[in-house]
Amino acid sequence: MEKNLNIVITTAPFGNGHKMVANALKNAFIKKGYNNIKVVDIFTESHPKITDGIKKAYIKSYDYKYAYSFFYYGVNKIADNEKIIRPYTKFGTNSLNKLIKEFEPDIIINTYPLSFVKGTKYKAEKNVSIPVFNVITDFCVHKLWISEEIDKFYIATQELQEELEKMNIPIEKTVVSGIPIRDSFEKSLNTNYLYEKYNFNRNKKTILISAGAFGVLKDIKSICKKLCSYSNLQVAVVCGNNKELKNELDSLCINNLKAFGFIENIHELYNISNCMITKPGGITLSEALAVQIPLILFNPIPGQEKENALFFKEKGAAVIANNKGEIISNILHLCTNDNESNKMKENMKKIYNKYSTYTIVDDVLLSVEGF
Repeated sequence: MEKNLNIVITTAPFGNGHKMVANALKNAFIKKGYNNIKVVDIFTESHPKITDGIKKAYIKSYDYKYAYSFFYYGVNKIADNEKIIRPYTKFGTNSLNKLIKEFEPDIIINTYPLSFVKGTKYKAEKNVSIPVFNVITDFCVHKLWISEEIDKFYIATQELQEELEKMNIPIEKTVVSGIPIRDSFEKSLNTNYLYEKYNFNRNKKTILISAGAFGVLKDIKSICKKLCSYSNLQVAVVCGNNKELKNELDSLCINNLKAFGFIENIHELYNISNCMITKPGGITLSEALAVQIPLILFNPIPGQEKENALFFKEKGAAVIANNKGEIISNILHLCTNDNESNKMKENMKKIYNKYSTYTIVDDVLLSVEGF
């Protein structure tokens, strides 16, 4: 039976993860009978040309990681200064006001740090306060996420809860939920079928390389050539939207190398891989936790990636590799040492929150009853 609540979920175009979280939440609400949902990229709707430029700069930041570091940590230091940060907090306000007037949302959920979305400052035409919830999509927290006016924060770990307490966010306003992921990552799969589907050899170790939605992971070609020189290994590379990278890998004509573009069923590759090389984005890490696939985090850029990577390393849930040589040595170590691989999987289980998407949706709905 359809239930009557207007729900807005805000997202952003910087990386694919925020959209995936927003859609995971949307699908969970729909399964519970709430169908009047808008997933909105406020940045693009407000200023498409400016946002496109910022998006290109974001992708380029992987080449100039210290520039991104300056931005990330610099903004974190000045986030409390309202005068300096005001241009960001005003970015998209007009679009949001228009959306609120036309759609009259009962709930606003942010999957990106939008400081201008403040629950007590926005009213629908019926003069009812709109509850606002932040779903923090990393294993660290930037100050742009934080406002006393946000009604609740959904976070990945107990450590983040303690950190938010230090930022004067009451513990009753935080829920250690984990980061939302697609349902498909939390289902048991028939691996025999998957090995046949992708034509992989069960007797070889499978290395999964995730280049990200924009295919920004570097040195993949040389890494693949080196890994494929070992007869006991086979490599699967997900190139995302980088068609040039896929064509380069296909042109190598290596039997134990398979390149994929954007693949909807990437969870299937997770389930038949022995370890994964990836950038440490919050959503990718959460998906890996669900499957418990050992992780090698490649050269994280300073900022949320570096903070995510350091957390996973500290928990024994991943290793960090800063160059090609470290990647190869870590792959060989994990693939020839089952005890080490199993230990990493056990550590991943300890920080994994099962069914995080539904934990959040259920709690949001319960919280709304109190407004």
